[in-house]
Amino acid sequence: MRMLVGRICAAVVATLGFAGAVTAHHGVTGQYDAATPIVLAGTVAAATFAPPHPVLSVRVDQVELAAGAIGRPDEYFGAPVVRPEDVGELREVELSPARMYYNLAERLSVGDRVLLVALRNCLPPHQLRSTWLQLEDGTILSYESDWAPTVDGCD
Repeated sequence: MRMLVGRICAAVVATLGFAGAVTAHHGVTGQYDAATPIVLAGTVAAATFAPPHPVLSVRVDQVELAAGAIGRPDEYFGAPVVRPEDVGELREVELSPARMYYNLAERLSVGDRVLLVALRNCLPPHQLRSTWLQLEDGTILSYESDWAPTVDGCD
């Protein structure tokens, strides 16, 4: 009986600890720079589809903007750009914690090409997040709501 109570207590503590980490993560609201939307095009090097949100690691290899409309222009204060410092680098991008992005686990594999438009958090740790993603087959996933506030440039 004591072992059963101990296991139940351990499970409750683990669950509360995980819930606290998720709350702490999303409790810190970022300020995402919508003045400089960042275009990241390349191959997926790694992907995580677990809470608190999916994360893609992309090896950026494109130096020019793709033709056509990309991203969510109504969300941005400035035009999307390819930053020279991203080309050739591995960039981690958080996706919105929405079901459509969690479902990518069934469609997206390491080595697949993607195109993302990401916003940089003005606050440490300055992570990148995206609500717009184009898959290799041309499918566009765009989360119409948002989960973090945007600002017109970082101070």
